[in-house]
Amino acid sequence: MSTIYCMNCGAELDGNARYCSECGSPTLLGAGLVEPGPEAVRRIACPNCGALNDPVEKFCTSCGGALTQAPAAMLDARHDSYSYREAAEPARAGIRSRTLLFGAAAAVGLVAVLLIGAMVSGLFGGGSDFGSITEVATTGVGAGKTGGTNEAASDALTGAGIDVKETLSDYSWQELSIIAREMSRRTNRNDALAIAREYHLVDEAGNMSEATKEVSLTGMGTISMRLVDVYHDDLANGEGKAGLTFLASNLLMTHSINTADDITGGWEASEMRSWLNVEVFTALSEDVRTSIVDVDKHTDNVGHSTDPACVTSTVDKVWLPSMVELIGPIDWTWPSDPDNSGGYNGITNAEGSQYALFAAQGVQALSGNPSLTLAGSEGNMAWWERTPSPSGTSKFRVVTAEGDPTEIASTSSENGVCIGFCL
Repeated sequence: MSTIYCMNCGAELDGNARYCSECGSPTLLGAGLVEPGPEAVRRIACPNCGALNDPVEKFCTSCGGALTQAPAAMLDARHDSYSYREAAEPARAGIRSRTLLFGAAAAVGLVAVLLIGAMVSGLFGGGSDFGSITEVATTGVGAGKTGGTNEAASDALTGAGIDVKETLSDYSWQELSIIAREMSRRTNRNDALAIAREYHLVDEAGNMSEATKEVSLTGMGTISMRLVDVYHDDLANGEGKAGLTFLASNLLMTHSINTADDITGGWEASEMRSWLNVEVFTALSEDVRTSIVDVDKHTDNVGHSTDPACVTSTVDKVWLPSMVELIGPIDWTWPSDPDNSGGYNGITNAEGSQYALFAAQGVQALSGNPSLTLAGSEGNMAWWERTPSPSGTSKFRVVTAEGDPTEIASTSSENGVCIGFCL
């Protein structure tokens, strides 16, 4: 039987163990860093966090720290497992104490390498190289779906240069992106919420921050975004949930759903969706574009129907909220077609689930919801949802200027656009 050793306490474990039986720490397999295989693979242990990386990497894919070519850990092909007790000792020590146990000369050299690497990647906050920070956000702390403890998450974010700020608006979009990706690695919402709480994105009770974060759109202006939920939307790559979901808190743009009054093809085939994911997405500032993640949005993509199977998913970067995401499930009798009310309710309720911000605020299917009353350049105005009205052939749902999220409007009409995206 193959043998591995715990990175934290050095205990001898079965080669297929995912967690240490002595101290409970995840093994490389449990952390999702390696998979047993027939070929030996040389791995570089990060001197900052202890994670193992491919030799071609210049920066750690777990914390973003600069890598050196030693120490290295070897996957032992003879045992079809990984064995790195001796080679990874400095890495284990780094996990336990974040202190490098090398000789004095080696330590001085390594510190120099780390300082240079950190300055290059902009992680000390003084750099303006968005590309380097984006690389950390894309392949670093959020790479893979590993779960783990919130203490480990905090260590990873600290290692990536993310300091705790007073409130959401104090973070850059790149920093929020890195935090969101670490939240995505959690296996449940409570753990993700704990990270959000630690970084002051929610309060102690778990309520979303009241602060907003501005976004610039080239040729259009500036819009304020508010956090509406954490660990809610499904990542399009199938690797769990997006860490943070944002919606606009004011109306910068107006647009129609379609040029013609026709809902055939629903949200998926709408001109609105194409405009949002191409023109509006392109107009977003680079730091926001590179932070947004693709998510699956569930919507009636047929149009007039009584069959809940018409609700399918689309991959979207920028989107509109559905009615159920604003008000939660409905159980209506539809005056226009009461016999098919069950089918219409089923379609509408399948378009997602209510965001935590609106649930906490008690948003209802009535006028007078302050959080849904959004202003444009000339005062409060109606704005679109991505929900077609399944009982007809030409209308989508809108939120009225008075905050009623259940009204409808012809698809060719011009209404406000409340954009949403996920990090």
